[in-house]
Amino acid sequence: MVEASTPRESQTFTAERRADSRYTIQTGLEYRLILRRKVVQTGSGRLMNMSRGGLLFECDRGVPPRTRIELKVDWPAHAVKIALHVVGQTVRTQGTSTAVKILRSAFRVQEDAY
Repeated sequence: MVEASTPRESQTFTAERRADSRYTIQTGLEYRLILRRKVVQTGSGRLMNMSRGGLLFECDRGVPPRTRIELKVDWPAHAVKIALHVVGQTVRTQGTSTAVKILRSAFRVQEDAY
């Protein structure tokens, strides 16, 4: 059963639906789209925000939803040059912004090669 809300209720009630807090982190990243175990697209972009379960990034071209994606995020650390490696699935794209559900992630010492 679906309940409809009146316009007045929807204007006054703006609850956050996300389970995890989002943090603004703006830094560069590289990505690879994977289809049937093959890299079908590569590119670079900019991380906009992230939480424990997902992230939002911007890039020049749209990324299709429901696609496996691997990202290497330049982590803003001063003492050691590290990167956050993420395996996830794209959940939605709006313009140049793409939301990703994080399936697994790990920090690694950043190397020149991806």
